[in-house]
This record gives sequence, structure tokens and C-alpha cells, in this order.
Amino acid sequence: MTTRTITKKLLHTVIFWMLLPLVLFALFFYIQAGMLVICIYSFFLLLLAARIMTNLWLMPLECKRELSDEVIPIGQTVKVILKIRNPYFWPIFWAYIEETLPPAMPKEGLTKRLLFLPPKKTCHLYYSVKINQRGFHPIGPLVVETGDIFGLFRKTRVDKKRDFVTAVPEYSVIEEYQVGQNRWLGDYTAERSIFDDPSRIRGVREYRRGDALKRIHWKTSARLGRLQSKVFDPVIEAGSTIVLDFHKDSWAEAKPDKNGQPASETAVQLACSICRYLWDGGWKVGFFSNGRDPLGIPGITISQAKSSDSFREAMDAARMGWKDDRLAPMSIRARRSPDQFSLIHENLGRIELSDGLPIETLLREELPYIDRQQVIVLITGKVTDSLISGILSVRALGYRLMVFIVNNTVAHDLAFEAFVPHGIEVFDMEHERRLTEVATGRRFL
Repeated sequence: MTTRTITKKLLHTVIFWMLLPLVLFALFFYIQAGMLVICIYSFFLLLLAARIMTNLWLMPLECKRELSDEVIPIGQTVKVILKIRNPYFWPIFWAYIEETLPPAMPKEGLTKRLLFLPPKKTCHLYYSVKINQRGFHPIGPLVVETGDIFGLFRKTRVDKKRDFVTAVPEYSVIEEYQVGQNRWLGDYTAERSIFDDPSRIRGVREYRRGDALKRIHWKTSARLGRLQSKVFDPVIEAGSTIVLDFHKDSWAEAKPDKNGQPASETAVQLACSICRYLWDGGWKVGFFSNGRDPLGIPGITISQAKSSDSFREAMDAARMGWKDDRLAPMSIRARRSPDQFSLIHENLGRIELSDGLPIETLLREELPYIDRQQVIVLITGKVTDSLISGILSVRALGYRLMVFIVNNTVAHDLAFEAFVPHGIEVFDMEHERRLTEVATGRRFL
């Protein structure tokens, strides 16, 4: 409701409450009830004054929050400064304000207050909230209650402004492993390439005119008495694309872990750990999922979206509490950059279960954007006939795949029988996510 609409409504109220006592005054004057006229007229003046006070004081206040951080790890505390300003030329004699905060989260400080606001003055609330679970959490809205000084009328209004905090998932930093696999996750050795990897020496050969000095193998040359040049392995830089199945049906049968954490949350942590592992190794890493972004900006961070119209529309929808039926998948193309992991990490913090596309359909649509040399890592909690058919069709196109089944032994056995004969590696991540049995050093996964 705009200020103009509120002013118009207030004007109609004033006219009504002024005309009504005049009509009653004429009636009582006609029947010659003098003292009754004075009492009734005074009472109506009191009601009119009370109504004007209530409507004036309930006009929208200026509300602004300052958050210590918008993206935090689970368990960290967010400090909030709430500023409430009276932008009008009249004072507000009393107003009760209270913040609406996420339930079951520890709070410290002042989140509600009874205050007096002089004209053009500002009041502050200082408090902190500990975010103890992953997700996209609203801070606000502010609830304001006020009324007249006589206690005749009281009204409440909910401010539309909200702010949001993203709690990103925890992850494991992979350092050492005991058992390795035969497939490279990061670098992929090719038969032919116009580039050579100077860190991989295949052997030596006779020196040829035009060979650079840095290619000469001096120790072998000294031993043989003639110049020898190094021969390197040709390499194609590959990396990996992580595919997270976040459809509601995929996690209905998966069991929670021993701490009661849902299998879907374990899958988010697993995806985050693998992405961090690849990013630490300097490899290209990509991510996509059929999960839903509650803010409607999948694939980018909040700071990147603040200047776009889509972000404003999404924030308006979130503030108004509209039903959100956006099912755009999260898609982050594989690349190697300093901010790639933080981008994926924040999107994993916002992701929610959805009932949109099955993961095999989304995988088929995303294949044109995935290099054939990359490893596709699929994380899911359920194996269906359509998923098996979709994965085998991707494998038939020459892509390398790894399938992680989270907290579902039956689905793992089914996937093992269907995928392993076709050269697809399958891992059961029911016990401690078993990452230490999947990779060795920073070469294998």
C-alpha cells in the first residue's frame, strides 16, 4: 500500500467521523438535549483524535538492516543492526516492534522493543543469530504494533523488507589416501596432442635440430656422450563435472546417517568435498543439479546478482511470501578460476529439493556443455530403470562416469550390477562417505 493510498483512506475516515457528529448534533439540537449534545460531541472528537493518531503512527517506517555477512559456514553467528527511522514530521508516541527470525536458532541481543520515535529520528536494535543448519534463511520481516494514547484503537503492520543469510555446507579437505583407482580424475593422457606436459617425462630421444635447450636431458647426454632430448606425455586438461541428483523422489528411500542427518544433506557435503578437492588441485570443475534455488538465481552468487532485475524480482517474491514454482536447474560450467569453488559452495548452500526434471533428463540436456575428456561424477540416493538407461546412453557416447550412491545399499547393489560391466565405477558412500578409499593424493578420485 503506497503513501498516497494511505493518505486518501485517512482523508475518507476523517470526513466520515466529522460528518457523523454533525448529523447527531443537529438531531439532538432538534430534540433540545443540550448537555447530551456536548457529551456526544466530545466523545466523537476523542474517537476522531484516536483514529487519526493510530493511522498516522502506522504509516510505513523506514527499516534497514546491516548484516555482518550474507554467506557463512554452518554454526557461525550473524550480527545484525536494525535501524528504524521515523521519516515524518510528527512524533510516534509509542510503537512495539519485534523481529521475525528463523525458529529453533539461538539468538542474543534485543529483537523486540517498545519505543518512542521523535520526528526524523532513528532507533536501533542490536542482536545476533547463530545459523545451525544449511540453507537460505530469512532475517525479518519486522512486525510493528501501535495505537492511540487513549488505548481505544490498536493496529499491527508487517514490514515487507527482509534480508537473507546463506549457510553453506561443510566439506572435507582431502589430503591423504591409502588406496587409489586406475582412472585419472584431473589430467587425462591422450594419444595425440599439440601440447606436452613438462612434468611428465616419457623418455629420451636423439637431439634434433631446433630442439630448445630446456628439452635437453643433460645427465643422459653426458653418460652417452651425445645430446639427448626429453620426450613428454601429451596431455589434455580435463577435470570433472559434479552432478547432484536433488529430486525429492531420489532421497525418499535413502537412510539418514548415524547422527540423524538426512541422506540428501550428506550428498550435498559429498559434492562440496569433491569440488573442493578438484579446485585445490588446480583442475577444471563444474557443477549442475536438478535442485531448486529458492531465490531464483541458480548458478550465480548473491553479490553477482544484486545489480540485476531478476534479483530484485526474486527478492520481492521472497519478501511477499509468494508461492515459488521456479524449477530452473543449477548449472555452473566447468572452468578453472580462483572463485569457482566459492561460487559452487554458495549455490550448494541455497539448493533445495525439487520435483522438477529427473536427473537423467537434465544430464542429457547438459551433455553438449561437458567436454568428452571430463569425468562425470553422479551423486544420487536412488537407482531406477530410467536412470540406468540414461547413464548407459551417456557411457555409449564415450563419456567417463563415476556413480556415488549415498546411504542406500539396495540402490548400490542395483547400480553395481548395471554399471560396472560397462566400465562405470560405482561407490557405496554409506559408511563415512568413504572418500579415503576413493582417491590417492591429489591425482585420483
